[in-house]
Amino acid sequence: MKKIFVISAVALAVLTGCAAERSVSADAQVSQQQLQGQVLASPNDNRAYKTIVLPNKLEVMLVSDPAAEKSAAALSVGVGLLQDPMSQQGMAHYLEHMLFLGTERYPDTNEYSAFMTAHGGAQNAYTWLDITNYMFKVNNDAYDEGLDRFSDFFKAPKLYPEYTDKEKNAVNAEWSMRREMDFFGQYKLARNMMGSHPANRFLIGNLETLGDKAGSQLHSETVAFYNKYYSANIMKAVLLSNLPLAEMEQLAVKHFASIENKNIAKPAVTDNVDFSQLAGKRIHYVPNNDVKQLKLDFTISNNSEQFAVKPNEFITYLLGSEMPGTPAHQLKAMGLISKLNASASPDLYGNYGSLSIDIDLTDAGMQNREGIVATVMQYIDLVKQQGVDSKYFSEIQTSLNNQFRFLEKGDEFGYVANLADAMQKVPSRNAINAPFYYQQFDAKAVKDVLAQLTPQRLRVWYISKQEPHDSSLHFYDGKYKIADISQEEQLSWQKTPQLALSLPTVNRMLPENFALKAPQAQDKPELVVQQHNISAWLYPSQQFAGQPRGVLEIFINSDTVQQQVKAKVALSLWRDLYNLQQSALATEADIAGMQLNLRDGNGLALSVAGFTDKQPQLLQQALAGLAIKTDEQGFAQAKDRFIRGVQNQSKQFPFQQAFLAYNGLVRSGNYEADALVQAAQNLTLAELNAAVASLLANNQLRIFAFGNYDKAAVEQVVKTVAAALPAKRNTQPYSRTAFWLPKPGEALVVQKDIDVADVALVDVHVHPEPSYAQLARATILRSHFSNIAFDKLRTEEQLAYAVGGTSMQLEDYVGFAMYIQTPVKSVAEIQARFDSFKQQYATELDKLTEEDFAKLKASTLITLKEPAKNLREEVGPLITDWYREKFSFDSEQQLIAATEQVSLADVKAFYRETMLNPNAARISVQMRGTKFADQPFADLPGQTKVTDVAAFHRQMKRQ
Repeated sequence: MKKIFVISAVALAVLTGCAAERSVSADAQVSQQQLQGQVLASPNDNRAYKTIVLPNKLEVMLVSDPAAEKSAAALSVGVGLLQDPMSQQGMAHYLEHMLFLGTERYPDTNEYSAFMTAHGGAQNAYTWLDITNYMFKVNNDAYDEGLDRFSDFFKAPKLYPEYTDKEKNAVNAEWSMRREMDFFGQYKLARNMMGSHPANRFLIGNLETLGDKAGSQLHSETVAFYNKYYSANIMKAVLLSNLPLAEMEQLAVKHFASIENKNIAKPAVTDNVDFSQLAGKRIHYVPNNDVKQLKLDFTISNNSEQFAVKPNEFITYLLGSEMPGTPAHQLKAMGLISKLNASASPDLYGNYGSLSIDIDLTDAGMQNREGIVATVMQYIDLVKQQGVDSKYFSEIQTSLNNQFRFLEKGDEFGYVANLADAMQKVPSRNAINAPFYYQQFDAKAVKDVLAQLTPQRLRVWYISKQEPHDSSLHFYDGKYKIADISQEEQLSWQKTPQLALSLPTVNRMLPENFALKAPQAQDKPELVVQQHNISAWLYPSQQFAGQPRGVLEIFINSDTVQQQVKAKVALSLWRDLYNLQQSALATEADIAGMQLNLRDGNGLALSVAGFTDKQPQLLQQALAGLAIKTDEQGFAQAKDRFIRGVQNQSKQFPFQQAFLAYNGLVRSGNYEADALVQAAQNLTLAELNAAVASLLANNQLRIFAFGNYDKAAVEQVVKTVAAALPAKRNTQPYSRTAFWLPKPGEALVVQKDIDVADVALVDVHVHPEPSYAQLARATILRSHFSNIAFDKLRTEEQLAYAVGGTSMQLEDYVGFAMYIQTPVKSVAEIQARFDSFKQQYATELDKLTEEDFAKLKASTLITLKEPAKNLREEVGPLITDWYREKFSFDSEQQLIAATEQVSLADVKAFYRETMLNPNAARISVQMRGTKFADQPFADLPGQTKVTDVAAFHRQMKRQ
């Protein structure tokens, strides 16, 4: 998708979470850096930074990274959805869309995206309550030209009136995609309760809210909004490239200094809310997903300016703790809840925010909701009385300082977006370190927030399918009922707690030693230990040897999932119960900079990652709980979570459901939702226990160690793992997922009715030759194809918000796919449009010149050859090869080598041999939404309809 509309507070947290950071430094050093326009960055960050203010008052951060293979830029405007005219709600978001559709100097609506495609680029934007943020990245040699096009958005956009209806449809399609999402519905209801406050708007926009009205024409209002608010003095820009700072400063002046400064005040909201109408309420909410949730939602004043003393983080650290004696720990032990999370979004409503405790309930918890609320409220009182203690500050500060000290790079695209966002919220010198900088313990700031955690600012949400309701949301699919919380219940919260609550104890996992293993140059991971029927590979990081971190992947491989649905369910329940039982350990480890997780697949994979100092202790404790123990109640609760999880997949975006169905079809070991549910219902606790014992005693056990380890450390890991497993263990053959073998002329069709409104279609044609050569050709083709498809089907014809093309790797084979999610056409109509577009695109491909192809190919190679930016990127392709038993560990290199050989004629041949080849093996996945339930599916010539994936896998030809 070219553009996104971010409305999730969690997503916004991500936009500031990739940033680098620094430890507390002397005030003199800070002052010196401020004077020099410097930025407080991580000691692990070797990039050069500088901030400048252009004559038009636009502040720019420059980031020079000689190692960058791509250059990037972002520009944020300090205006957003809170400033929408009430007569045109969603207009700030609509304007964001319109800016991509041509400028005075570049009037072609597709020119910008075509330029980015030709030069290995990406572009996007989002609109939020108080910000609109635009960003792009592009090959280094196209940066000047990219900035020229990008900066023209903010000087002379065309804002074509003839595209008003088309872009309204795009916004409407985006809303249609999200109307069934429970987050959006709950957020809309939360804002509805704020009365006349500016946050009470419909944020996305649709055909109704953006329609012309008496005295309010969308186009003229949009132009007026742009002319009023798009002013240089409330803009922040970030430029990142491989150029020296001096050259980047010249580019900033060249492209951004001529943006008009209208000397406007940055828009701000100061309206007060009526808490007598907003709070002291219980909200019964009927979601689309089958969930059982409880939320204590406190409305707090926006205190974002206190980022350096972090009162919200201090409080949520205590409220979300799973240490013994805390509500999370005790309520889980009682079987009442499965998850408790505390978080704060101080600007969720502009000048107000939210501090919330979100709880996933069991059936037993559903029967005790008032008691759980009372327990949490009583714990909040305990925090008020005893919890404002500097020892917790020291613990949080140490954790944040460790993260900052060894902070890793991320993708340039997200990085500049994060920084441009942060510069609107905090001083630019702190744009990088604000999420981690904890300057001092400020008891008053903490107490000021705690004083707001009262019944008079509280909304209690009961969220389940069983809730009573008397009202329906407008624009979203959600039903609800609002009632007062009685004085009697509020008074009960002040009674002596029934549970013996206690504050968290000190974290035991914080690293104390950041020593590094001696650097060891290796061409690839090597098998270094074979003991105790365990094979272990080692690969020290070659690019980030200065990081005292590592990743341990412990794979207990088994073929049981490939054989029977009950085994798949048993492993899923095992994984769920393990992660639930070890959540306290995982939370403690996470605070200390480590991660613990168990995944299921062809067996179980236990992952331990992060700082290596305390990993041995973490691993030992993690293994001690591997042979899970549960009672009938815990087992029934796990089955309930599993069944609801399977059924809730039908509520995902239709195009996501389509890709999920595709992946389930071409890979063995998958089963229909009904079969999974039935198997879960029939599974007994005795059978689960037998599956646990069997897997631990019969498996192929392999370990992959990447990062700050040496052979001796890996040998110790092997001993630790062996000691935790049965003394007698039978080694089984290694089991891998089998892939469908494409056969010329074969057409597999999956057709499903889904519980959401839109239609989705994934149409895949598979090349008959298995080779890296075909994968290389598809890799080059996809960006050009997607750009043309987006321009024709989305921008011009307004068929969808999500549409494009992509390569599809099926083990050794490769396919090419078109995909779409649409609110305006049936499955059969979209398939017909796909078929005609394939011919249209062939004409466009024939027009592609050797010169333009050379740019596409060069851009693809730049992307493929980009060095890893962090440990995760470095290990990713290696561990993928390890799982696939490609022990040459050279899949990436083979793809690069194949790509270097591709010609324009090769790409044209690939397209003919897939998308235009009537004899190519083909897969069509069709998701029919409720809006089109009476419209036909699309049947293909010679099709085989697959209605039972497991039955298909039993007879399918395998690679």
